[in-house]
Amino acid sequence: MNGVTKHLAETYNVTTLNMFRYWFFALTIILINSKSKTSIGQTANSKRKFIQIFRGSLLAIQMCFAHYCFLELGLIETSAIFAVSPLFVTALAMAFLHEKLNLQRIIAIGLGFIGVLIILRPGLDVFDPISYIALMCAFAYALYQILTRFVSNYDSAGTSFFYTGISGALILSLVGPFFFTNLKNFDGLLILIISILGTSAHYCIIKAYQLSPASILQPFNYFQLVFNTLIGVVFFGEIIEIAVLIGSLIVVLAGLYSFKSTQRDD
Repeated sequence: MNGVTKHLAETYNVTTLNMFRYWFFALTIILINSKSKTSIGQTANSKRKFIQIFRGSLLAIQMCFAHYCFLELGLIETSAIFAVSPLFVTALAMAFLHEKLNLQRIIAIGLGFIGVLIILRPGLDVFDPISYIALMCAFAYALYQILTRFVSNYDSAGTSFFYTGISGALILSLVGPFFFTNLKNFDGLLILIISILGTSAHYCIIKAYQLSPASILQPFNYFQLVFNTLIGVVFFGEIIEIAVLIGSLIVVLAGLYSFKSTQRDD
């Protein structure tokens, strides 16, 4: 999805692309509910409605900025910065979900941010201020994951799925039409592809957080760095810079170290 979105973002505004994606998302939700015994009203009946609306809106906005970073920074560097998101999740899980705090996790978070500083290289000529946007996107996505885990204690996966799609569709519909341009050639098919991939992924993530603690799932986020790097090199001719490689390794190792400490606690 990220690779196809980066390709489309070279021609179309990222807000409009995500608006189309969330329209598909919302339509899918409506169709699913029309075929099931549960009405839309029952699905929308949340015990944490305002949090659900906030987390859905947060993800939609985060996606727009993330895809802008893919266009400006490239898949590799942006994904390297995003790799710190699991460490943000660990820190937020301790603060809001009352998951256990120990020295190993503190060390892991500290090492992770050292890795991010190596990637960002603040103060050097190669530093790009857009990197800060990528870092904020990583934090926003971590917050979304924590809120997803939190609301799973009160609402079903179907309800969280509903608010993720509907909230995002509504907020992007307020902005996306202002940046609309006519679609060229087979770009409509590519937009359909990212819509299907994105909608499927959202449901899988929500279901995963319903079944497992947030910290346990974090190592799987690192696959995104691997896959985005491969796509960036093969399809977009991106180059893996030494600083990005070293920083990424530190961040990933720190995240895996945090995960191992979680396993020992359990």
